[in-house]
Amino acid sequence: MMRTIRVAVAQMTCLDGQVDANLNHASKLTLEATKKGAELVLFPEFMSQGYRLTVDIWKSAEPFKGPTTTWLCDTAKELNVYIGSTFLEASKGHFFNTFAMSSPSGRIVGIVRKRYPSMWEAYFFKGSPGEHTFKTDFGRVGVGICFDSHTHTVASKLAASNPVLILMPHSYCTPTVPTKLMPQEDIDRLNNLPRQVAQLYNSIFGVPVLLCNKSGSWDSPVPNKLLGTPRNYIFPGRSTIIDADGSLIIELGHTESVGVGQVTLKSELSTKKPIPKHSRYIYTGSIGREIIRLIEWQGKLSYTFNRVRKQRALSAEQI
Repeated sequence: MMRTIRVAVAQMTCLDGQVDANLNHASKLTLEATKKGAELVLFPEFMSQGYRLTVDIWKSAEPFKGPTTTWLCDTAKELNVYIGSTFLEASKGHFFNTFAMSSPSGRIVGIVRKRYPSMWEAYFFKGSPGEHTFKTDFGRVGVGICFDSHTHTVASKLAASNPVLILMPHSYCTPTVPTKLMPQEDIDRLNNLPRQVAQLYNSIFGVPVLLCNKSGSWDSPVPNKLLGTPRNYIFPGRSTIIDADGSLIIELGHTESVGVGQVTLKSELSTKKPIPKHSRYIYTGSIGREIIRLIEWQGKLSYTFNRVRKQRALSAEQI
C-alpha cells in the first residue's frame, strides 16, 4: 500500500541562545508551510538554542517538558501538522541533543537523542545510545541527527527498523574563504556532502528523505584549536526533499526559506541494499578525517570532568 504526504523543510536562521525568539520565528515558518499544504514540518538541529559552541549554550538548555516541546505540541495542534526539531535537553545532570516530534493531536510521538556528538560538540553534550525510529499514524519514521546520519552504526539501526520516511535535521556549517589547507574544491565538496548523504540513504532504503539545514552565518569560538579556529563560516542551507523514487523534489539555496513538496510513503521498503562501511562512515573520505576522533575524545574527557556542567544541567532541569 502507498500514500502521499506533503512535507516541508523549514530552513531557518537561528539566533544563539534566544529560545523564545527562535520559537516565535519558527511559528511564522510553520504557518507558511501549512498554508502551502504541509502535513509535516522539519526544522534544523538546535532550532531553539542556536549553535554557539561554548559553555554559553548551557544557559539556554531546558528540561524535556520545557519551552521547545511545549511549543511543538501547541503549534502542531493549532495548525494540525506534525512538527519536529532538536533542542538542548538537560536531564539528570547531563545535556543531550534531543529530537522531538509532535503529532497534530498535540502530543509528542517521537523522541531520538543524538548518538555521536561531532568534533567540538563533544565538549558540551553527551551522546546517547537508543532507538532512531518511532511510530506515527502514517508509519515508522527514522531520524539521523546531523553527523549521526553519516555513520554506519546509525544507518544500520535505521535499516533494521524499516522506516517509511527518514528525517535529517542538521546544523552543518562550512567555510566560505579558500585557504591553502582548504581550497575551493574542498569547500564545494563539503557544501554538497549533506545532499549526497541524503541521496545515499534514498538509494539504500528507497524511501523519502528530508534534510533540513540552517541558513545564515556561523561565528563561534571553539574549545579545541587542533584544526584551527573556524572563521568566515556559514550554514550553507541546501535543505533537500527527495522522493522514494529518487526524484529531487526540493533543494533550497543558502538563504532562509521554506520548501514544501509531496512524497510517496510505502508500507514496505522497496530497496534493501547493504550499508556501505568506510571506517565509521557510510562514504569514502581522506584518512585525515580520523583526526576528528581525537577532538571528540578530548571533548568527552572535558565534558565528563567539567565541574560546572553537572551544576548547570541540574539547574536547567528546574526551568
